[in-house]
Amino acid sequence: MIGQYSPAPLNAITDVAGVKVGHTTLISGDGNLKPGEGPIRTGVTVVIPRDDVWHKKVPAGAFVLNGTGEMTGLAWVAESGFLEYPIVLTNTLNVPRVANGVMSWMIRQHPKIGVTETR
Repeated sequence: MIGQYSPAPLNAITDVAGVKVGHTTLISGDGNLKPGEGPIRTGVTVVIPRDDVWHKKVPAGAFVLNGTGEMTGLAWVAESGFLEYPIVLTNTLNVPRVANGVMSWMIRQHPKIGVTETR
């Protein structure tokens, strides 16, 4: 049951064996916003639920609370019930860039994705 267990030493998602988390924040420039120029205030957080998530898929589900965020990949999670790639959090305008980055990273990790390996 949720909430009935003692927290792990750091009380963090990284207390779960095999889970990796990375984050970067980009801050550049000052003053008024000039579209396409800056200043920049953005970031990205990546959660890799386990090594080789492609071959060792992770049971998953989702809940949409208010429906205002952009998500990609959620239809596959709903259909299959598992994850086979990292979870990435970013702002709405970066969703396509992040999805492209995840796909590029996955193909570097597993060059046979889409060639001889399918779901």
